Amino acid sequence: MDEKKMKRMLSNRESARRSRMKKEKHMKDLNEQIFYFTKKRDEMVMKIEGLAKAHSALEMENIVLRTQKQELAKRLDYAKTVYGWYECDGVSGSPIGVVQEPWLRPFEQQQPSNSMPRFMGFISSK
Repeated sequence: MDEKKMKRMLSNRESARRSRMKKEKHMKDLNEQIFYFTKKRDEMVMKIEGLAKAHSALEMENIVLRTQKQELAKRLDYAKTVYGWYECDGVSGSPIGVVQEPWLRPFEQQQPSNSMPRFMGFISSK
């Protein structure tokens, strides 16, 4: 073989070796990227699942709170109606005054007394 041919053959071998090394490095980089992005994807999936659970819990809490709000609004309307009944007698429009039934005024504490109620008059008192 002549010297030119040998030089070209060595040059081709070196070029092929560099090409293989470059290809090997590129494959290694691609595999590292696959690993990195797979890990990132898994982290994002976990985060999304956590956020979805939190969102679902908040939605349920929101439903409960809305239901409670509606119930409280109904109670308030009823309380306003009852208050209106006791402010006016409903016929003449004049105020009734003080509500006599203690169970309708729970905010006023009744003082315990030693005397018996009138309806229990059938029991003899000493």
